[in-house]
Amino acid sequence: MNNATDTYPGFEYPAHLLRKFICAVDIFTILLKDGKIIHHRAENTDLFRGWLTAHLVEDIKPGQANF
Repeated sequence: MNNATDTYPGFEYPAHLLRKFICAVDIFTILLKDGKIIHHRAENTDLFRGWLTAHLVEDIKPGQANF
């Protein structure tokens, strides 16, 4: 993870373009600031979620259990 450039390995969008996210199992649905919705399957959901929240991307359902 690279906080200096706000990018995450294997994820094509920098954090500054992200607005909100929700996660189900290992698939993140992410709203970009331009209104586009994308999906990303994370190999490690905890690390990716941590990266998103560290960059102040809003978790739509914080504390929700992963099923």
